[in-house]
Amino acid sequence: MIHRTTAIGLLIALILSITASAYDRSEFLFLDEIEIGMTGVGRTIVANDIIEEFAVDILGVIDNAGTLSDFIVVRVSGDVIGRAGGIAQGMSGSPVYVDGKLIGAVSRAANWSKAITPIGLVTPIEPMLALIDSANTAEIAAPSPKAVLRDLAHVDLPMPPSVALTALSPDALFSYPVSVPLMASGLSGRSLGGLMNGWSDLRPASLLVTDIYPNASIPEFRGLAAYGLTLLPLAGHGAGENVDPATLVAGGSVGVALASGDLSMGALGTITYRDEDTLVGFGHSFLTNGISQFPLTSVSIIDTMKSLQASFKLGTIGTPLGTILEDRTAGIAGRLGPVAPQIELAMGVYDSDRNVARTFTVDLVDEPHLMPELLLTAGFEAIDTTIDRLGQGTVEVTIQIEGASMPFPLERRDIYFSGSDVAVYAPWQLASIVAFLQYNAFENPEITRISTTMQITEEIKGIQIVGLELDRGLYGPGDVVHFVVTLQTFQGEQRVEEGSFTIPSNLYSEVLIVRAYSGPRYLEDAEEPATFESLGELIEAVEKIPSYGQLTVELFAVDPFAATGTGIYGFDEQTWDTPGYAYYGEQEVSVPLLLSGSGSASSAEQEEAPESADDTPGW
Repeated sequence: MIHRTTAIGLLIALILSITASAYDRSEFLFLDEIEIGMTGVGRTIVANDIIEEFAVDILGVIDNAGTLSDFIVVRVSGDVIGRAGGIAQGMSGSPVYVDGKLIGAVSRAANWSKAITPIGLVTPIEPMLALIDSANTAEIAAPSPKAVLRDLAHVDLPMPPSVALTALSPDALFSYPVSVPLMASGLSGRSLGGLMNGWSDLRPASLLVTDIYPNASIPEFRGLAAYGLTLLPLAGHGAGENVDPATLVAGGSVGVALASGDLSMGALGTITYRDEDTLVGFGHSFLTNGISQFPLTSVSIIDTMKSLQASFKLGTIGTPLGTILEDRTAGIAGRLGPVAPQIELAMGVYDSDRNVARTFTVDLVDEPHLMPELLLTAGFEAIDTTIDRLGQGTVEVTIQIEGASMPFPLERRDIYFSGSDVAVYAPWQLASIVAFLQYNAFENPEITRISTTMQITEEIKGIQIVGLELDRGLYGPGDVVHFVVTLQTFQGEQRVEEGSFTIPSNLYSEVLIVRAYSGPRYLEDAEEPATFESLGELIEAVEKIPSYGQLTVELFAVDPFAATGTGIYGFDEQTWDTPGYAYYGEQEVSVPLLLSGSGSASSAEQEEAPESADDTPGW
């Protein structure tokens, strides 16, 4: 489990330290004071950053178990609602007032056969005030019995119900959250699709760090749609570099940034209430992240676009003005002022065939469960837009990861080739390494900077392992095993690498296995998973994982005491590196091993054997 550092903890404690005092009830109308037939107004922005009002009629209260699932049912109307096409995405958090008193925030749209005009659900103000006041001094009141819609069947759905469903249940009220519209700029094509829907279709076949150490507890790379977010078909970037924080008021817009820079991702909603420098909004969760450190930003609303599926506010995410610190069922809350620290991502991509180079610099939120999605999105976008094609090629990758709590930076080099999609390997490996670091069992690495370079060519620079031969068909303890590996460059020449192993005199195994392979490998049945005692050991282990630019010939034995009876384990290996090339394929030879010596190679033969594979000329 990741623990926040003392510095971050002090920042949050400072930001959340609000004078403990009950809120003046004269500012609000609480749930026990709501009555059917009350009228009021809501406030939101439809276009041009102008806060406008719409009419609200109170239809009743939904009293569910607990307090976080209670809602006020309202009918909304007026020119603002007409121009918005109903309750639009981005209106969540719009404050609703009765007789000038705040009752809560529009958080859901609803379908009810008994109402033709748009219906919405309002999250009562009480749980939203609790987000502002960590001491929870706001009074939590039960709804008035006279206002409760007792015969109403309330069904809360993640999305709008179908016409057929509403027809089957004419007396039910179907509600669904007013989605938080996610805006992304600098992204296109499959990077947008993967950001929202996940990356399982583009996962490479090669082994990642998280495959090699399967005990790592990391999140699934499932996409942001899994959090209930919807992607706007249009988005802008860069609203108001000099925004006055005083303009962030109830009914105005507020943004939550996930990434900013050459690539931008964020969401917008509406401010419900402001208490000095503390804001609360949305009326429902953003990602249900709990304690959070998202940059709180300004937003500029251009217009509200009508849509048959779901109308939405078209806007741009602007300047960070503070930090979103709470992301809960009842809404989000944050404070103007200090901005949470972010992770600097620097990606350099070089297309060596066209001599084109591009650099991408992005600031990312430091949230481990979101980091894989953001890194995969940035990586695919950087590669696809630089090489401007899809298809085969070879990519050489360098990675450096720095962190305030890391004993030293993690540095690694990799090389991959693909006959179909060269872009898939580097982003996936980077995302898996960062996830492995952030979900380590020792301490939060407090990653501050991630830098990577990717040099890409359309040429397939691969070396296939096409053959493996041993000098004999039978060995005994103490013997020397001579081997020859036959290699072939892609559509090119053949060459061999030679080496030898000395069999330990006390080895107890009926069979010897010699395997030639590239890159990392899975654990065998008789091998124990790696264990670490510190973050430094974990970093060193990641740095030492063989890359696909490394050829390994390894000697294995069978463990007769393994639970399966067929478990094998590796105990000696030799490696070769060929700069600029990736090995692929695998060859394996099994031979009997005499348990008491002989019939082995002569001493003269053993003396002629090379001492190490490193003595053999390379490519």
